[in-house]
Amino acid sequence: MEDRGFAKQLRGGSKFLGSWCTFASFASAEVMTRLGLDFVILDLQHCELTMAQFPAILGAFRGAKPVPVVRVTQVDYHAINWLFDQGVPAIMAPMVNSVEIARQAIDAAKYPPIGKRSFGPYRAAAYSFGVGDYMPRADELATLIVQIESAEAARNVDDILALQGVDAVFLGPNDLAFSMLTKGQSLFSSTGSGVEGADQWTGFARTPEVLELCEHVLNRCRAAGVPFGTTASSFDEAKLWFDKGAQFMTFGSDFLFMRAGAKALMQPAKG
Repeated sequence: MEDRGFAKQLRGGSKFLGSWCTFASFASAEVMTRLGLDFVILDLQHCELTMAQFPAILGAFRGAKPVPVVRVTQVDYHAINWLFDQGVPAIMAPMVNSVEIARQAIDAAKYPPIGKRSFGPYRAAAYSFGVGDYMPRADELATLIVQIESAEAARNVDDILALQGVDAVFLGPNDLAFSMLTKGQSLFSSTGSGVEGADQWTGFARTPEVLELCEHVLNRCRAAGVPFGTTASSFDEAKLWFDKGAQFMTFGSDFLFMRAGAKALMQPAKG
């Protein structure tokens, strides 16, 4: 990990490819750090990881390349403040679908006068031994990524981008698609494809209307100089967004890689 903020790295012009870590396992996280990824998102929102695994699980990233990013369960002052104090370099805040929620995330992530983060010289400040080095750079080293996941927020993204303290934007296309449904519609109606299991739903939210809003957010982020990222259902899709100007993308996860590997290894047995 580089000794500079993740947001500063994203603004440096490189393209960052990441993935998701879902298991409450030091070993799984450590394996993910050996795959050549630029960052790994530890997901507390939907998966089995909890705050109880921190700061110990950060040890899996010691001396490794990827930047650990933690997606919290929701915009919660204590959780965001506490995780930054444990030395997490970047937080992803989900469902930031209004200026008010974005402001709450900033308050938890940044010290005054930008936000209202509470002073606690714990692991991030080397248990107060490094407080003199950490505090002048604390806001730079604590990257706040806001996740926009509704059509209304996407259309009004300029209001969120105008807030000081928003370091990057990550678009959630699946929940964005949900927010665009009208009464009686469903993304999970039968497709008639004959494909069973999770493969049937890979990329299910990539409708023209959703993609148009995704590109709108990307373009507004580029105009504001704020790094943009989103999740891809394939490596080719990630490359497509990189070509359009995205700075960071995710692809796959620990359990999806495990599933794909197992299916590939089992294929000869089925033949």
